[in-house]
Amino acid sequence: MISWYIWCSVLAVASAVIGGHWDISWHRSIGRDTFWTPAHMAIYLCGVLSGISSAFLILSTTFVNHSPARETSVGVWRFRGPLGAFIGAWGGIAMLVSAPYDDWWHTAYGLDVKILSPPHTVLALGLVSVALGALILILGQMNRAEGGLREKLEWLFLVVFGMILVFTITMGMEYTFRLYMHSGRFYRVVSIIVPIVLTTAARASGRRWASTTVAAVYTAFMLGFQWILPLFPAEPKLGPVYHQVTHFIPPEFPMLLIVPA
Repeated sequence: MISWYIWCSVLAVASAVIGGHWDISWHRSIGRDTFWTPAHMAIYLCGVLSGISSAFLILSTTFVNHSPARETSVGVWRFRGPLGAFIGAWGGIAMLVSAPYDDWWHTAYGLDVKILSPPHTVLALGLVSVALGALILILGQMNRAEGGLREKLEWLFLVVFGMILVFTITMGMEYTFRLYMHSGRFYRVVSIIVPIVLTTAARASGRRWASTTVAAVYTAFMLGFQWILPLFPAEPKLGPVYHQVTHFIPPEFPMLLIVPA
């Protein structure tokens, strides 16, 4: 049986990935009308979920002598717990710290149109840590599992890598718009990001078609955004607006990464 804290960590990563694209669509359709948008709450829910699961693992391993995770735990500042829990805890804290930082940034400098602003970079580093912590927790249980349980964990492992691919491409979105396909910058950025994720997933999982599975998860997520976001009404609340919209603007059609994968 897959442990609940692994499901919690995977849900945390999914919440941030979904909330991130929802937030970008919110900015492109409505504008940044308030910090307390549902999209922002979905992003920061990732930090909360990761913090809850990581804190439980660390505290239970530290103070419960017969904890099953104690023999395979590591020590940090007199606390003990799985390595993935410490990484996930740091990521959750970084994500939650980035929230007031981002709010102050907008108050001080106005609305930004950059994905890689300083507070967003802190948020991105936190999400990467949460995802890395989830992967290590899955690997820890996967290496001790057999049969059907191991196969389920391997699939979950690749799904998390697929969400990491969605996230990393999103962070480089400013350099991968379709019009940039006529220059070398598009291909340089994609060639830096994508092979690292695909080859790491393939080597770490050891499964056949691992890279293809990761690319398929990315494609499914992006097509889901394409089909679902335009179903909801939205109109601009900030001016000047040169193009009136009536629904959430989805991201572009996903790159056909499944072919080289």
